Amino acid sequence: MGERLCVGFESARALWREVGHAVAGDNEASEGRAPLLVRILFEDGAGIDLRSLPSRTRITSVPGSVRARALLALRDAYPGLGPEVDACVSRQSGRHCVRGARLHLVTGSYPAGSFRLLGEGVQLASPELTFLQLARSLDEDLLVAYGYEVCGLFARDAAGPGFCNCPALTSRARIADYLDRLERVRRERGEGMPPGLRRARRALERVRDGAASPEEAVVSEVLFSPRRLGGFGLPPGRLNAVVRLSRTAADLFGMGSFVCDVSWDGARVALEYQGSQHKLRTRHTYDLRKGNVLGADDRVVVRVDRTMLGRQDLMEEVAKSLYRTLGLRWREPDADVRTRQMRLRRKLLLELEGR
Repeated sequence: MGERLCVGFESARALWREVGHAVAGDNEASEGRAPLLVRILFEDGAGIDLRSLPSRTRITSVPGSVRARALLALRDAYPGLGPEVDACVSRQSGRHCVRGARLHLVTGSYPAGSFRLLGEGVQLASPELTFLQLARSLDEDLLVAYGYEVCGLFARDAAGPGFCNCPALTSRARIADYLDRLERVRRERGEGMPPGLRRARRALERVRDGAASPEEAVVSEVLFSPRRLGGFGLPPGRLNAVVRLSRTAADLFGMGSFVCDVSWDGARVALEYQGSQHKLRTRHTYDLRKGNVLGADDRVVVRVDRTMLGRQDLMEEVAKSLYRTLGLRWREPDADVRTRQMRLRRKLLLELEGR
């Protein structure tokens, strides 16, 4: 096959979004087949078509140079990648000028599973390796946001706030395991650690699995991040997890559980995000019922929407409600904390809009 083309960094992020949309397209709702998100959340992902996922490989290194033919084919297949593709090479001599490529020197050994096969002659950095590579260029808050994306149940559009629902590409645990394996391989072979490893580990501590939309991910990052980093310091909850009703409520309403946007183990409180693009129309009635039934089961349902995300006073109301219902002591933020909180939300919302 000769020299391969290895795609990483920003181009890998763009391609994984394309993959998510392709998987969503392979699993469109039809008569007798529920929408993909419903199948993921309520049917344990049964029967989901994953043929569009790039296949795993046991490749453990980056090619020495760029395979021009593969680069041309890739740009034809994915015109949304733009005028230049982020290509990885392992040799300094391979960094000669290649039209249509932005070359990155990526040396050293990598564990099996670091690269996926996107097409003949084209290998793609895995979601876990892409997260690590983006730690070189993204600021930490935006790296956390990308972690929510690859560990979430959505794929963003190429630009703007649009998205589709799809199975998660990876998970927080799998990224952590990958970073451990990478570090172990490098130590065993006496090789230096790749750039961004420490930042990736630090950002990963703030990532949670299971967000079902970009806006839901922003809400979670804002609420769960430490106050010193612009968040509200709430204990992380579970995203889109099953909340089981009491036996009395289950018997009364004839149902045993709901899936809530955010819930906390052992606490009778849930957070629901009300977004214009967040919910399928078919789930609108389900969400109304959810609030009614959970309330009748002596649970508190706190709601937040995009307008509230943009206002400090309203987000403080949301945080206060959650602190109180979780039995935690609320500390009034000082001016510096409020400034950090407003900056974090502004940064995440601007990025969400593609600006």
